[in-house]
Amino acid sequence: MTFNFSIEKTLAATGFVMALEGGKCNLIKLIKILYFADRIALQSWHRTITGDKFFSMKNGPIVSTAYDLAKGTAPKKLQSLWDEYIGPRQHNTIPLIKMPDTDVLSEAEERILADAHAKISPMRTGQLIEWCHKFPEWSDPEGSSVRIDPKSVLRLTTVLTSKDIDAIEEEVDHSNFMATAFGA
Repeated sequence: MTFNFSIEKTLAATGFVMALEGGKCNLIKLIKILYFADRIALQSWHRTITGDKFFSMKNGPIVSTAYDLAKGTAPKKLQSLWDEYIGPRQHNTIPLIKMPDTDVLSEAEERILADAHAKISPMRTGQLIEWCHKFPEWSDPEGSSVRIDPKSVLRLTTVLTSKDIDAIEEEVDHSNFMATAFGA
């Protein structure tokens, strides 16, 4: 199951979280908050906020494109948009340069982001990594990275049946097709 990545939603979610953090955020904390918020949205609405791909990495699950953007290694077009709002990483801290448009986020998405922030923000890095390693969808990539299919998150963390998950995937595929066909 694949969602359409949204740079606008990712920037809005990042800006929203960074504002809660006082205008700057630890890289690992930011990526884990975005992942956890997307995970909650997936479990609740069968969609994510950012549309990003999930991966298992040594320090736990991540949202892949947001992680690349935060490191400054994303595709040029996406990176240039990100760089208008989010400053370059300084050690493991990322500063907010200017607030992106958060109107693209619904109130429910903002609530999920705020809840994810409230859960994760008090954790030290080691605690956060240990906590994420307990997610059933995470697997040790042994020095690499391994894609996490959103279907496995649904299968491992909800009461949905395989038939339900297949129907959700079909709906997502249809929605992606329509968005592509009509340029949304």
